[in-house]
Amino acid sequence: MMQNQTKTLPWAIGVALLALFSLVTLACSKTPEGEQPAAAQHEGEGSDEHGDEHGDEHGDEHGDEHGDEHGDEHGDEHGDEHGDEHGDEHGDESVVELTDTQMASAGIRTESAQGGDALQLLSMPAVVTADADTLTHVNPRAPGIVRSIHKQLGDRVKAGELLCVIDSIELGNSAANFVRSKALVGAAETTLERESMLFKQRLDSAEAMLDGSIEVNRRIYEREKEFQAKGVSTIRPFLEAEKALLNSELGKDRELMDLRAERDARLLALEVNLTERRINENAARSALLALGVEESTLQSFNDTSPLLAGTYELRASRNGIVAGRHITTGEYVDAETKLYTLEDLSKVWVMAAAFEGQVQSVRIGQTGRVHLDAFPGETFEGKVTFIDYEVDAESRSLGVRIELQNPSLEDWQEDFPVRPGMFGMVDLGISSESVFVILPERAVVHEDDGNFVFIQLTSNSFERRKVSLREAAGGMVAILKGVKPGEKVVIDGTFQLKSALRRNELGGGHSH
Repeated sequence: MMQNQTKTLPWAIGVALLALFSLVTLACSKTPEGEQPAAAQHEGEGSDEHGDEHGDEHGDEHGDEHGDEHGDEHGDEHGDEHGDEHGDEHGDESVVELTDTQMASAGIRTESAQGGDALQLLSMPAVVTADADTLTHVNPRAPGIVRSIHKQLGDRVKAGELLCVIDSIELGNSAANFVRSKALVGAAETTLERESMLFKQRLDSAEAMLDGSIEVNRRIYEREKEFQAKGVSTIRPFLEAEKALLNSELGKDRELMDLRAERDARLLALEVNLTERRINENAARSALLALGVEESTLQSFNDTSPLLAGTYELRASRNGIVAGRHITTGEYVDAETKLYTLEDLSKVWVMAAAFEGQVQSVRIGQTGRVHLDAFPGETFEGKVTFIDYEVDAESRSLGVRIELQNPSLEDWQEDFPVRPGMFGMVDLGISSESVFVILPERAVVHEDDGNFVFIQLTSNSFERRKVSLREAAGGMVAILKGVKPGEKVVIDGTFQLKSALRRNELGGGHSH
């Protein structure tokens, strides 16, 4: 009996321990989430290492398996549902819609896309210069002292207008010499005229006197001839009368010839003297012309002319602008002194630089479109009139001259706005190509990620569409891809559409 009791005791103890373990497990399972029984806490402190190792291994395996399966299933279901719902709610983010009020204030204007000819452009750096054919440097031709200045920097002048006055001793001496020479010519002309008149009178008087003598001798001869016919006289008186008649006729010719010879010799000497005086006068005139005196001034030159006092008036030789004034009152100047620089800026030159690889595309007569840094948005047109014959050694470029009229501008109310020294670019159209769509350049919106245009879909909705383009001439662009002929493209008001689209992207909602 004792033996049986001894065998039963260990089994009973095992059952009791198993029951106790079940109760502890049940109590732990009923502990609120986030709490841990005190026994478990003490037990856990001693088993961190084992728990971490077992937990990580079991958690990774179970988490990966369960997470992948659950995540794929839930993600697909939720993503499709949310994506469809979000897409229906917000629509295409490249489309913007405006209200009627916004349309009215945006100033939107569209143009139907159509094909055309696009010019391929050659762009060259350029600088504006004055037209060298109209550039005038004013220098005095006689030394002197500047007495007064009549035109200032920036003044507009016309041909013949007074620029300045110089006191010149050399001019005074030349003017005095001209007056003296002119007076000597006048005196020589008067002497010649009087001598000619006197000799004419002498010839007339001598001829009349000799004719009278001949007439007397002829009457004597006729009377003696009559007496001889009647036989009432001897032959001797008849012969003497005939001789006297012949001598008087011959004497007339001889005396008149001698008198004419004397006259011719005298008048010839006077003519030689007059010629010398005229030569001196012309030399004096030329000296004054060389000093800048106008021919019209010399025509009316007299003893009261201010030139005799050395007053030297410099006048403009052509119309222009006083681009430079380099003198002051009281300054001594000579032939090497630059007094003024006059420029006619109604036409200017634009000198472009064509590099060696571009030279073959440049031709005289091509139309050049000039864009200056000083006037953004303005385009000036001119013709290529000259291509230089020498390549610049430093820049390796060839000069190309475009002649350009200098029109007035609305944004700058100044005469001749295109000024020498301004920098810019010149575009030459070198070839033409037919393209499907050509648009004004202002229709294109340039962004960091490309170029875009806005296409009108409905009366109030517009689509932002990416395009491929190439610049053309005359402020146009050739659209190579992105726009079809006939589509309505916004050419004015793109900034407002761009702003409205940006608000949508930032979460501001649709413009409607």
